[in-house]
Amino acid sequence: MKLKCAGALGLRASTLRFWEQAGLITPDRVRTRSGSARRYHLAAIRDARITTALRAAGYGIPDVYRALTAIRDLHDVSHSLAALDDRLHAIAQRELALLRAAATLGEIIRCQ
Repeated sequence: MKLKCAGALGLRASTLRFWEQAGLITPDRVRTRSGSARRYHLAAIRDARITTALRAAGYGIPDVYRALTAIRDLHDVSHSLAALDDRLHAIAQRELALLRAAATLGEIIRCQ
């Protein structure tokens, strides 16, 4: 079953063509019996979804282009994700320490 990208995203085909011309999305070109067609791989669909959300929020094409460029430049984010995981773990450990301290203080107050 073929699914048209424009229909699946709730967009007109002309909108996708405009976004392609603006450099916001980059579909693959494939040969068909009647010429050529655009195929939207996962990255292009992701970019189209991001563009849809940003445009709905009122962002202009240049701002959307800058946002997509920044996202595309995030090739290997594993180091950043590991740093975030470490930070979340440290925060969780701090929360546990604060809860333990609060429980201890509660016991001291109750015993007096």
